[in-house]
Amino acid sequence: MKRYDVVIAGMGPTGVTLANLLARRGWRVLIADPAHEVYPLPRAITADHEVMRTFQAIGVADEVAQECVPHPGSDYLGVDGGLIKTFYPAPPPHPLGWEANFLFYQPRLEARLRRELERYPNVEQRPGTSLVDAAENADSVVVVLERDGETERVEAEFLVGCDGARSRTRSLVEPTITDLDFDEWWVIVDANLVTDTDLPPRATQYCRPSRPGSFIIGPGSLRRWEIKVLPSEDPQDFKDHAVLRRVLSRFVDVDALEIARVAVYRFHALVVDNWRRGRVLLAGDAAHQMPPFLGQGMCAGIRDAAGLAWKLDAVAKRGWPEHVLDTYEAEMRPHVAEVVGLAKSFGEIIGELDPDRARARDARLREARRLRPDPTRQQVIPPLSAGLIASPPNVAAGTQFPQPWVRDASGDRVRLDEVLGDWFAVVSIENDDASRAGAGDGSGRFFESACRALGARHVAVRRPTGGENGHTASRAGDAAVTEVVDLDGTLVDWASRLGISWAVVRPDRYVYGTATSQGAALGLVEELCLRGEVLASEPVVERH
Repeated sequence: MKRYDVVIAGMGPTGVTLANLLARRGWRVLIADPAHEVYPLPRAITADHEVMRTFQAIGVADEVAQECVPHPGSDYLGVDGGLIKTFYPAPPPHPLGWEANFLFYQPRLEARLRRELERYPNVEQRPGTSLVDAAENADSVVVVLERDGETERVEAEFLVGCDGARSRTRSLVEPTITDLDFDEWWVIVDANLVTDTDLPPRATQYCRPSRPGSFIIGPGSLRRWEIKVLPSEDPQDFKDHAVLRRVLSRFVDVDALEIARVAVYRFHALVVDNWRRGRVLLAGDAAHQMPPFLGQGMCAGIRDAAGLAWKLDAVAKRGWPEHVLDTYEAEMRPHVAEVVGLAKSFGEIIGELDPDRARARDARLREARRLRPDPTRQQVIPPLSAGLIASPPNVAAGTQFPQPWVRDASGDRVRLDEVLGDWFAVVSIENDDASRAGAGDGSGRFFESACRALGARHVAVRRPTGGENGHTASRAGDAAVTEVVDLDGTLVDWASRLGISWAVVRPDRYVYGTATSQGAALGLVEELCLRGEVLASEPVVERH
């Protein structure tokens, strides 16, 4: 049998992102999907800056961003056609270094992610190949694949199911599922504008009981409508072009459009209860399904891939204990359960069919807007609350670490992640602890010993001074400290608001923990070393 480090079932965005992240770490990857081509029908169209940051880690973000457009925000219109709610992206400055939310064309995005895999001789792509079965033994999982009626057995250290809502991998895990009680049929129409017509300037949610629907402005001439199928209707009726045009005409002049793609979906809200059985793990829609009303379906899958990739690498390549993989579900499942619940609640706002309840909804939402501003999209996405993060009340633990533009030692203007590397980083922010790390009290020696044990890069970030283009790398103790200048003040201001001057940052750019001194930062690094069972060449902390 051929041997791989990982077999990934599913070549959608989650699976291909995971494959890219592992390929960059040198993993031997086999990725397979029953479909021979990229899925052609409308699915995701909206994503956020966290997704683009993961694409940055893969090396495709700049190219992907060129084919995307900023999300203009969404207006919610009530029974009378008036505004009842807004849901806008967070305004600039963009703390993660990318547009807060953006719109894209999914087939083109998926094709780009697959092309990136072609760079790696350690990756084998198998479109048109189905996962049939899998069985674990002592140190691997044997995976049975099928293509054109021929079966093949391969061996891998791990099998990850990114194979969607009808996941075959999920059936192997035999999980229980928490159903959040959302089950609705919607028709999705992608069309290209062929002439000018009157359309809203931003995405619009038509919260009218007679026919709920959504309008979304895609890149270029692409426009999307998501239309609720009423209880009296048969979802299959929308395959009739005349029926589709008649219903769509309630939202737009259909003569101004060229209908490109149509799909009828049954939206669900559910979360799988257990995402791992031994060497078999789940990610993306195989682990959770959500209706599209929050624009977080693909985002959640990419978040899974980013969180799982570094933990698989930690266990398989860096000697961390296998139980670290349990923290993947521990942190991602409650996070996505909250996001799925939010998506359901937004769908209930849009899709209310009872006129009396809809009018009461409108009054409630308008009163809420009068009392306080509507939250931005970024404000409703929760932080990680469990798993491999420092315990509360550590400020900012479980949030995404800001990514400013910085000036590095060579004078180049780059995004901070390019300096942090692809593993843990310990970041000192606008303080002098780094330059004092070699002080005679020995604290610097223990700090650098801990960083070496963890394999963490130590980066010092400072605010620019007049005419400053960057610092040269300095040394603390006997380990290099990479010093950079925060050109726009994003990170320095963030730290100042929180009252902290140190952060320990995970490979997926979530904050493990923050500190106000080098000693406290040392405690966080030592804690991580213990959790990873990483042994230093000398004691991490001096014991008295």
